[in-house]
Amino acid sequence: MMTRQIYQDDDIEIRVATELEAVLHVAAIQDSVNEIGAWETWCTENYTADDSRKYLADSELKRHRGAEFNFCLFERASGNLIGSVSLNRIVHEYKFANLGYWIRTGYTGRGLATLAVRAAARFAFTELELTRLEIVAMEGNARSRRVAEKAGATSEGLHRNRLYYHGQPRDAWVYSLIPGDL
Repeated sequence: MMTRQIYQDDDIEIRVATELEAVLHVAAIQDSVNEIGAWETWCTENYTADDSRKYLADSELKRHRGAEFNFCLFERASGNLIGSVSLNRIVHEYKFANLGYWIRTGYTGRGLATLAVRAAARFAFTELELTRLEIVAMEGNARSRRVAEKAGATSEGLHRNRLYYHGQPRDAWVYSLIPGDL
């Protein structure tokens, strides 16, 4: 369960980011506030390098406990952090988790989120022995829905009041991935 890297090819590496990479992490978030902030409350103009350091340190602790696994996508040529994929809300008793992702503005539309979802799902099914992953996309987030579908996830419908965004309940599409989907 201590895997640090889940994917690598000539262009992309998907691995655990360290606190030392907080500057890269916050730069990706700040570049993407308009797009990601439309769907995620944590992504704001006020997100700082200190917030990134805290997030990355907390991620490491959660990874060691087996409670959450957060990986970042890096462009190998530039070293830029260009996105993230996470397995969180893990319920080991029932062998399922939530799978979330985001891609830095300027890097979308290249299949990177789909690549990240598949890599994280393979890790979840083989290393963590999970049997179900859920992707939850707020109503209106067509890009996230397309990623789930391209990754092979099955739509389980629009769920009422499934998410909270700025303190308000929001409907969301729920997708599932199981080992046979890959």
